[in-house]
Amino acid sequence: MVLSYINLGLIFIFGTALGSFLNLVSDRVVKGGKIVADHSKCDKCGEELKPLNLIPVISFLVQKGKCSYCKTGLSWYHPFSEVLAGLFLVLAATLSKFSFFEPFSVSTLVGFLFLAVVFSFFEILLLTDLKYLLVPDKIVVPAIIFVALFNLSTTVINLYEYRDRLQNDDFGRYLLKAGFFESQVETAVRSLGFNFVSAIAIALFFFFIVWVTRGRGMGGGDIRLGLLVGLVNGFPYNLLAVFLGFFIGAVVSIGLVLSRKKTLKSVVPFGPFLILGSLVAFVWGIEILNWYLNLS
Repeated sequence: MVLSYINLGLIFIFGTALGSFLNLVSDRVVKGGKIVADHSKCDKCGEELKPLNLIPVISFLVQKGKCSYCKTGLSWYHPFSEVLAGLFLVLAATLSKFSFFEPFSVSTLVGFLFLAVVFSFFEILLLTDLKYLLVPDKIVVPAIIFVALFNLSTTVINLYEYRDRLQNDDFGRYLLKAGFFESQVETAVRSLGFNFVSAIAIALFFFFIVWVTRGRGMGGGDIRLGLLVGLVNGFPYNLLAVFLGFFIGAVVSIGLVLSRKKTLKSVVPFGPFLILGSLVAFVWGIEILNWYLNLS
């Protein structure tokens, strides 16, 4: 139990460092500038930041939320992005059962790395939408390609490994002759097809909203984000993710209007709500759908 907490603590710390980088990416992918080669600088005075200024969360607290050179107030997006990435990596490790202190299989490591990459894409897109009301193609398109290729390749690899296990077993060879493997291939292809078709359907639904509202209700970037969420969650959980995104967005928007922090004409980014819906569906999708079906 102690090692489990230490493991998650180490992963969280690494995640906070990753979050600092993801926050930088979210700015430079919109404003321009080199992402890797450039040194971190103060947005106001342009002074190059030293290593002591870049310790995740701690530097922000020690500096009391101000630049140590020009004393300009720093954005709360700095600690927010660092803590968020830390939580994302902890979630990835928990879902994949990855630990530095326990033996893990290749599939466990691959699962952890896949979730870490997907959650990193999610964080960048969440930050760009919150800051600039943008879902940049430079991030969402590579994310779509990455998830699509991962889903396709894992399906092929799993089928290949399954066939190999059948060939090395007496009863398995009998199943191969009986056509059992072909039925498994058909099931896997059908499942993959449902995932891709439902993801495209979500993107088309968002496209319809953009067309009907002439871009006022939703932006073009949300269409591609819908496609990404559709691929990440898979059918039928991607439909649940979209429903939760709209539901959470509606609740938050109504709350902002009632508290007079926003008006009915204010623009509220939809991307963060869709990403949150995707995460909730990813973690608790089975439980939510079972609960709903039991109510019916």
